[in-house]
Amino acid sequence: EPRPCLMQSVVLLLNLGFSLLVAGGSVEDAVERGPVSLNDMFREVEMLMEDTQQMLEEAVDQISTESAKSSLSSLALPGTFHNYTFTNDKVQYDGLRLYHCSLQECMIDEDCGDTRYCFYEIEKSKCLPCIPTDMPCTKDEECCSDQMCVWGQCTEDATSGTEGTICQSQSDCRPDLCCAFQRELLFPVCNPRPEKGESCVNHPNLLMDLLSWDTDGPRDHCPCAGELQCQPHGVVSYCLHYDYSPEYNIKDFFLSEARKKTTTS
Repeated sequence: EPRPCLMQSVVLLLNLGFSLLVAGGSVEDAVERGPVSLNDMFREVEMLMEDTQQMLEEAVDQISTESAKSSLSSLALPGTFHNYTFTNDKVQYDGLRLYHCSLQECMIDEDCGDTRYCFYEIEKSKCLPCIPTDMPCTKDEECCSDQMCVWGQCTEDATSGTEGTICQSQSDCRPDLCCAFQRELLFPVCNPRPEKGESCVNHPNLLMDLLSWDTDGPRDHCPCAGELQCQPHGVVSYCLHYDYSPEYNIKDFFLSEARKKTTTS
């Protein structure tokens, strides 16, 4: 469709010409034919409006054709032109409506081949080389070959659902793990659940904690492993059995656990 700025110019010029034509025609008619009835004047004006409408449509078609030709001829098309997708976006700037094209080299990772991935953004997207081993990553597709993004780094011989692998739901992780967000990574990964005596996050509302655990999405923190429960002790909470007594000193608990390990070894 023609650009609005050109359309406004055409309409303005045609309106001006139409006004002059009507004014000029009425003076000549008044001189040559004498008095003219009001109906005759309206009929002539209607005929002129129809002619003006046809002229306007022809001008619009011509402008559209010329604009399309000039746009295509002025573009320096690259060799990978067939891989680009053009989208028209309207931009408001100082009261004027402008148009620009945004280049999309890829939409999904498969568009880039085996050794590259699609770095997608709203305004533009492009294919980038794959990320080698032990380098930072944000998704598995960024890593080269069959590597996976584990704890934010491209890792070889990794398995889905293990610790540190990216997840979007609890079902993406092994049963002994949970899908939770990591502040350092800014995306959810499979985390180990806290074991007995390890620190945990105690939810102030147990009912809300249970309800949130029913959802399959990533959590803010993992619950305790097995049948352990996160129980507060001062300002810190630990994963302990349900029959743990608050009066029992947590230091005594760790001492008893240390003695058990020493006796076993």
